[in-house]
Amino acid sequence: MKRRVGELKDTVAAICRAGGIPAADAEMIADVLVTTDMRGIHSHGVVRLARYLDCIRAGGIKPAAEPVILSESANSIMASADGGLGIPASMKIMLRLLNKAENSAISIATINHSDHYGAAGHYAMMAAERGFVGFSMSNTCPLVAPTGGRAAAIGNNPFAYAAPGKKHRAVLFDVCMSKVAAGKIEIARGAGKKIPTGWILTKDGKDTDDPNEYWRGAVMLPFAEHKGYGFATMVEAMTGVLAMSGMMSGVNSWNMQPGRDADTGHCFIVVNPTFFGGKDALRERIDAMIDELKRCPTVEGANEVLYPGELEWRREATARAEGVELPVASEKELARAAEMTGLKIRFIS
Repeated sequence: MKRRVGELKDTVAAICRAGGIPAADAEMIADVLVTTDMRGIHSHGVVRLARYLDCIRAGGIKPAAEPVILSESANSIMASADGGLGIPASMKIMLRLLNKAENSAISIATINHSDHYGAAGHYAMMAAERGFVGFSMSNTCPLVAPTGGRAAAIGNNPFAYAAPGKKHRAVLFDVCMSKVAAGKIEIARGAGKKIPTGWILTKDGKDTDDPNEYWRGAVMLPFAEHKGYGFATMVEAMTGVLAMSGMMSGVNSWNMQPGRDADTGHCFIVVNPTFFGGKDALRERIDAMIDELKRCPTVEGANEVLYPGELEWRREATARAEGVELPVASEKELARAAEMTGLKIRFIS
């Protein structure tokens, strides 16, 4: 059974408000999480809501914190989320950055003392929807073993870019530097399914297909071995280092300790094509790039070549028309979040 988009957003916002989150911030969180589920990225959708509330209850997130501007120029912002929620802090700073971007070729913002900010692609698309090219990235606590290692030393450090077309909505690419997002392991566990070997190593350095091992000290592996490791290090340099946030072991993701925030770092970059041939030219050339990709002959068994983001746009359109179908793990976590705040919602198994 599917949930209607508007009703699901209202439910998430109501749970957030009941959990002590200001109304405007609750709306932002609902929009980011549900839009992510609409695009089929369930690892970063409403499945995360209960964990935000866990951290708030434990004292690791200040639910009403407002971003603090640490330094600012015509095309840059350095901010602190002040120990608050990552999504509203990122939304507010990104909106501020987009206004600056109208008059600058390249604009950049960093945030420290933040927390989980949802799907990186959401912020990159905020730029694309204004006719810009957008980049978004965040560090996390150590989850991934460096190439040749068997212990978690660096985060899976998500990175996303987006660029708008005219005929085609936009190119959007959102990836974490581990082979999969941790949320996919959680969803597999919730569904009682095995995971492919090669996703994680047990704490003894052995391959496993048991998602439960992740909660017994297993470590994730980087995608494409040294390539994913190298990209994770790049994101760490732009977030942990440049944002002056926690670095690697200094990040306390899903922090449950009162008086200590997660100190996650984010970085957003916006390129204004007005200074590089114009916004119309960018859209037309993105369309031309996509069209050439779509003309590529397919291998046996493939019906078409998809451009980055195309599958997400199709899923989003279907969800808008027919409703959002959540995985069992997402439904369970949504119900848990509601129960924590005393609200009653229907669990759909």
